Amino acid sequence: MRDKSYSKAISAAIVTQIFWGLSFLASSIGQETASPFVLMSYRFDIALIALTIPVLLGRQKLSLRGKNIKPLLLLGAMEPCIYFIGEQYGLKYSNSAFSGIMIAVIPIVTIIFAAIFLKERPSKKQWMFSALSILGIVVITLAENSGGSITFKGFALLCVAVVTGSAYSVISCGVSGRFSVFERTYFMQIMGAVFFTALALIENGGSVAAVLAPAADMRFLLAVLFLALGASVAGYSLFNYAVSHAPMANVIIFQNLATVVSVAAGILVLGERLTVVSLGAMVVVLIGIWGVQKYPPKENTDE
Repeated sequence: MRDKSYSKAISAAIVTQIFWGLSFLASSIGQETASPFVLMSYRFDIALIALTIPVLLGRQKLSLRGKNIKPLLLLGAMEPCIYFIGEQYGLKYSNSAFSGIMIAVIPIVTIIFAAIFLKERPSKKQWMFSALSILGIVVITLAENSGGSITFKGFALLCVAVVTGSAYSVISCGVSGRFSVFERTYFMQIMGAVFFTALALIENGGSVAAVLAPAADMRFLLAVLFLALGASVAGYSLFNYAVSHAPMANVIIFQNLATVVSVAAGILVLGERLTVVSLGAMVVVLIGIWGVQKYPPKENTDE
């Protein structure tokens, strides 16, 4: 039997991807009013404020004195800073189908990175079911394709997103013995807030009023509150916990669940059409996720 921390980690990974799956809908609503940079500045500024409150009240502690914080700087640089640049602008310069397929590759690249840097080697069946789950994502993405062209710039930016998104997961796991879940999550919000607020101000010619203007829209505010408190505070906290207490392959494969949640949200909230192909592909994704959990490496099971 696996221990309780493993079960909690898998539960955390599932809830994380539900938050992140819904974040696509919230982001699209937010971008009706503001640019990606402005939207993300609100997201990480609010998240930072939310995490600072328990620190000021003494409910959470940051034990960074005497520690080398370079790993935290690298963690925050990978995600959210560089990752979101690659993802947002990779999508801008590519069509949605190609972007979705590229992002779907992150679990496989993460597993490869984990094998190299963390010495975590998935079983052959985990590789097979991971590939099956990604195949399902590819089918969903192609079925939902909204057209558009693919440029080399878009491809390069999406490659950046794949590498940095994968690196973030591995770094978070690697430094889990030195920094708590809260410290990792808090530092990510600091870097995201500084980075994207600076970019938002540069984009708007240094005008604070222009950056603050979207706050007058209630739909925008609700969207950024979900992104800040749900996707950032809860999502990153749960994910950082998950990679600290379960094998990377078992955690990262749930990233494909986010696509299923995103499509389901589009159907239920936006009234988008569900095709038989997409439904079948969702089932394939879930079977792939189940298989990765079902067949761990022998050394990770109790005899």
